[in-house]
Amino acid sequence: FDEPLSNLDAKLRVQMKLEVRELQNRLKTTVIYATQEQIEAMTMADRIVIMQNGNIEQTGKPLELYDNPRNLFVATFIGSPTMNIFEGTVTRQAMGLVFYADGFVLPLPKLKDLNPDMKIMYGVRPEHVIPGEKSIEAEISHVEPTGSETLIYGRIAGRSVVSQVRDRFDFKPGDKVSFGINPDKVHLFDKPTGERIN
Repeated sequence: FDEPLSNLDAKLRVQMKLEVRELQNRLKTTVIYATQEQIEAMTMADRIVIMQNGNIEQTGKPLELYDNPRNLFVATFIGSPTMNIFEGTVTRQAMGLVFYADGFVLPLPKLKDLNPDMKIMYGVRPEHVIPGEKSIEAEISHVEPTGSETLIYGRIAGRSVVSQVRDRFDFKPGDKVSFGINPDKVHLFDKPTGERIN
């Protein structure tokens, strides 16, 4: 299948996704399905092959790629909204190693491969940016209720951040809100190569 749902309206696309998946299960045969829509790939695939410029970046089950992206390209391709990415440096403080970006500090997981002055890209999924907990403070720029979930968009020292929550919050643009980040849920990438560190 080569992007079979791309010209369908939203309602028909949902119905056809189910029908294609049911057909594949009934025929018990391998199906190769090409799409640029990562949500289609995540919801329909047993295995995903992510390609860039004709090269395979990573292969695996949908949640394997989501939870353990091999590089920065895969990390930002899989997931909607996309992973929050901050560029900065590993720095030593009294409490140990932290991630420092101009204007804010974030917690790091305890890893042997981290050294002070390393240039890294710090990634955290929107569902792991938790309002009300203390790690960083953001100024709210926009709140997007989608029904079962709410997307909270903000700025931290001039950088965009998005949080995805199931709870109801009465935030308004301009509000200053503290967000917590669990260091065990963080994805770290080497800045020069984009390859995963942890």
